[in-house]
Amino acid sequence: MSKNNSEDLLLLEQSDHTVEIFYFFDPFSNDCIAMEPIINKLLIEYRGHITIKKILAPSLSVLTKCQAQSTASDDNVALAYKAAEIQGQSKARAFIRYIFNRINPVNTICTKDMIDESARLAGIDLNSFHEDLHSPTLDAMLKYDLSVFREMDIENLPAMVFFSGDVKSQGVKVDGCYPYHIYTYIINELIGIEIEKRQLPSIIDYIRAHELVSFDELKTIFEWRAGLLLNELKKLRLQRLIDEVNLNNQSFYQLKQSSIPLQTKI
Repeated sequence: MSKNNSEDLLLLEQSDHTVEIFYFFDPFSNDCIAMEPIINKLLIEYRGHITIKKILAPSLSVLTKCQAQSTASDDNVALAYKAAEIQGQSKARAFIRYIFNRINPVNTICTKDMIDESARLAGIDLNSFHEDLHSPTLDAMLKYDLSVFREMDIENLPAMVFFSGDVKSQGVKVDGCYPYHIYTYIINELIGIEIEKRQLPSIIDYIRAHELVSFDELKTIFEWRAGLLLNELKKLRLQRLIDEVNLNNQSFYQLKQSSIPLQTKI
């Protein structure tokens, strides 16, 4: 396999020892949703040692799903994500996170209002974004993604392909969603030196950076016992710093008086 050439928590600092990761995802897949906290934790703890190129898989099945969840090009997640990418990878990552927050917890269809609100929250220039949504540039970008998708022989989603700095080395492909330590093992093996991981943010700072966060996501990020994590979240609620939200029998947390128009507070 060969290699084709928002948030402060996700900013990358260059290092002499880096791993480049191509991550292919389906925005409507439960397994891909479960991968989101793993991606976020990698970006935090290995900041400066990894770059992640997040690619909405351009397969027929995924693009058909995106089309089925939209009514026009203005609310097609695949096209909107590519338009967001034109304004930078960090903004595109934030954009798709805001989309996830509005679609997945309530299993709803994507709308133009959701697209626009997510773009605005991600710091995307809306005038340029709307122009890019109807630009032939998006078709060229999708075709390029498809060529990378095929070259890396992606069959199942989610999928990650890891490349070290050695241009002669082959990529390491991992299909599916695995425990966090599997990905850190691969990164450390490819870098070849002992890496001192960056410190995780506080729970409140993580919620602030990611807007709407599930209990399961916080367990993945912080790896605390369920009881200990619940006590900490209860403390933040009593301090009136966060709200707890119940959606589809799952607990989510957001900053107090968040503007997300989805949920009923409990």
